[in-house]
Amino acid sequence: MAVNESKNPSSLKIKLDLGMVDGKTKVRSKTFSNLKHDATSQNVYDVAESLMALQEYDVLETIKIDNTTLL
Repeated sequence: MAVNESKNPSSLKIKLDLGMVDGKTKVRSKTFSNLKHDATSQNVYDVAESLMALQEYDVLETIKIDNTTLL
């Protein structure tokens, strides 16, 4: 049986470094949903960089989460 794919909207997740708390790095993440499924990685990264320029915390990681339904 052949598998069909259905592309769904992607998400952008950004992990922020809030500093040290009790000797451990405290991390907070922000997620932005409903990205176009065909958005390029470079475009998503550029938007993330623009958004994070408005934050007071350092960025640890930028993640693009692709959602695909297998039928």
